[in-house]
Amino acid sequence: MPNDGRKWDRRLDRAHELADANPFARQILLFYSHLTVLQRDIYLQMPASYASRGAGRYSLPARLDDIDVGILLPRWGPFLKLLEGIAPAPLAQFAQRLRASGPAAGASYLRSAWPAAGINPLQASAIHPCERFCTQAFLQPFAEFLADHTEVPVPHARLPICPYCGSAPLVGALRPEGEGGKRTLICSFCRTEWDYLRIACPACDERREQKLCVYISPKFEFVRVEACETCKAYLKTVDLTRTGLAVPEVDELASVPLTLWADENGYHKATLGIFFL
Repeated sequence: MPNDGRKWDRRLDRAHELADANPFARQILLFYSHLTVLQRDIYLQMPASYASRGAGRYSLPARLDDIDVGILLPRWGPFLKLLEGIAPAPLAQFAQRLRASGPAAGASYLRSAWPAAGINPLQASAIHPCERFCTQAFLQPFAEFLADHTEVPVPHARLPICPYCGSAPLVGALRPEGEGGKRTLICSFCRTEWDYLRIACPACDERREQKLCVYISPKFEFVRVEACETCKAYLKTVDLTRTGLAVPEVDELASVPLTLWADENGYHKATLGIFFL
């Protein structure tokens, strides 16, 4: 994939469109838009020569030092400074403290956060949400850059974890195929997309159809809450057979009422994104 900003622009355009159409999600979508601009800049500023370091790797290196943490550290402080200007007050203050801690501490934060994406909600309380947001928001475009410049192998089995970096999925997608649709999952960290089983829970691998439920709201007819009665986890899936304009990671974030509905009915999200939604 060429090193350009077109996919980032599609995310931005969709976020603005959904913010105008859905006042209840406007605040978080506008923040997402500002963050996406920062992430796009990190992605586009990666030197072309660095693409070759990702090429040929069949998986994301387990340790950040196996790539080169030094190429990221000069961008860490400026990223936090810009984040201070767009984030809500608690997050802005935390980013300021992180920036003040200096590059050595920054390197330690980034190493401990790599890749560590797609956190299980049961583990969320062990990580300060602001720390996780800052580190993952910063590292995500770098991981995406590496994924875009390698040939991710087709896994031998359809597993519910990213075949490139091993992270959990953020959202599912139904993409047109023949007269129906095929289900894919999109990584919560490097945004790799891979084929997955149409009927299966990505949290516990439940495959009995009677245990797997789909809920759709008239407000979001093309966003499905796919819930499992065995483990009570759910993942949203964006149905691109209904609308080709959707951008799964953006539409998933915008469908706040579906998140509230799932919480009220005793389900928990299989994977929490950086927004902890």
